[in-house]
Amino acid sequence: MSLTPSVKQYVNEKIGNLGKFIVATDAKVELERDKHHKSGQVFRAEVMLIVGGKVMRGETRAEDVYAAIDLVIPKIKDQIGKFKDKKQTLTRRGARSAKRKN
Repeated sequence: MSLTPSVKQYVNEKIGNLGKFIVATDAKVELERDKHHKSGQVFRAEVMLIVGGKVMRGETRAEDVYAAIDLVIPKIKDQIGKFKDKKQTLTRRGARSAKRKN
């Protein structure tokens, strides 16, 4: 599937907005049109972010490429939130154990 400049800009804008939440070392976006559906076009959007050695992946399908992109972003945001919460919990747990030792 060849991407139009407007789709590329839309993807860059949406993925760039994720930078507010976390700094990714690598980001990959795959957009493709599924051909095995009987009626209409179905687009698949897959986003993979690599953050601190952890891979965050989301995939969705929709009848419009923009809708597929819009649906995959919340999945990635949820994973980022879980990652940050876990990191914060582990940091606090380590600080508590260090405090008890003193």
